[in-house]
Amino acid sequence: MRNSVWLFFACSLLLISCNGCSDKKEITNADVDRIQKELVQENKKMHAREMQEIKAFIAKKEWPMNESTTGLQYWIYENGTGKAIKSDDIVYISYDITLIDDSPCYSTSDAQPKRIHVGYDNVESGLHEALQLLHVGDRARLVLPSHLAFGFTGDSGKIPQNATVIYNVHVVGAE
Repeated sequence: MRNSVWLFFACSLLLISCNGCSDKKEITNADVDRIQKELVQENKKMHAREMQEIKAFIAKKEWPMNESTTGLQYWIYENGTGKAIKSDDIVYISYDITLIDDSPCYSTSDAQPKRIHVGYDNVESGLHEALQLLHVGDRARLVLPSHLAFGFTGDSGKIPQNATVIYNVHVVGAE
């Protein structure tokens, strides 16, 4: 179904940009508005489906998640004793990243954590948001909907387009 959205989008762009057509038809503002409304409606449907999928996944796992206003799902299952993380902090995290079907994607270890400049580094916006809910030493599960993860494009590696991403994260340290 997600591929059909891309196909619809691509076909719409093709129709709009077709200059070599024998029956040239002017594209009106009404045409553009109609296409834009259809794309918005399809995006809303995709988002609703993804959120249903996330809720079912969480229920199956029986995780007592909290939800932010952006749709980030998080559960701090082990509280640390360190300082609260805030924007502009440098943090070190270890993590395992999987897809919603439990397919493994990436991982680090406490011995070789990833360094992140909170609010600035080029990582998922959902991870920046989640880190600011945590303290040094916390361990948490994070469920990032695609709009907070890698969005329409994926990462050109192990994470496909429109993928929900699951983090099991440990905040190892901070500067």
